[in-house]
Amino acid sequence: MLGIIILILLICQTDFIMEELGIKELLPAYLQPNLQPEDLLTGVTFASGGCGYDPLTTELASAIPLSDQLQLFKEYTEKVKQIVGEEGQNRIVKTAFVLVVAGSNDIDNTYFASRVRKLQYDISAYTDLIVGLASTFFKELYGLGVRRMGVFSAPPLGCLPSSRTLGGGKTRDCANDYNEAAQMFNTKLSAELESLNIQFPDARLLLIDIYNPLLYLIQNPIKYGFEVVNKGCCGKRLS
Repeated sequence: MLGIIILILLICQTDFIMEELGIKELLPAYLQPNLQPEDLLTGVTFASGGCGYDPLTTELASAIPLSDQLQLFKEYTEKVKQIVGEEGQNRIVKTAFVLVVAGSNDIDNTYFASRVRKLQYDISAYTDLIVGLASTFFKELYGLGVRRMGVFSAPPLGCLPSSRTLGGGKTRDCANDYNEAAQMFNTKLSAELESLNIQFPDARLLLIDIYNPLLYLIQNPIKYGFEVVNKGCCGKRLS
């Protein structure tokens, strides 16, 4: 049985993945009041919008911190044990594919937008900080029995509408400093995941690159049916 347990997510991505794998159309929230027992066996989300690896990011967004999400995950495993027994619980957690999506809010909101961390760190030191916090989080998941993790990279943050407005000049181009920060984070995150794969040979931590595919789409909009990508939120479809 394949279980997909999402701790932090971008809803569109995870729902597409769930549907493509034929598991379920939508991924239910673990805290959803009408959650059914069978949903626990095929995947739930513990996500909280605005959360980040940096605790300050989560505090600024009034989101559920990673530490609390881990506690919810522990609670989840106990419920699964009640349904399928300890052996079944261990099998589900061990074979589950845990998707983790974080880092973007740290860089975009906490570092650039609020400038709180920018007063304390340069971007190299800050990306070191959040990659270190991410690594600690992955190790905690490993300690809870998780062996397969898909970790999303940061997207081209400089191409977000807000970043274009703040740092893209009159033509609202992608802001280079945001994109460079995202690339720096992604490079360090990739290296850390490789290190953890060596440290934990029975686990597999995979970096899911969304930076390059999204940037290619943005730089080649006509190939995807768009002719304008620097105005509004979603561009303009070709007729």
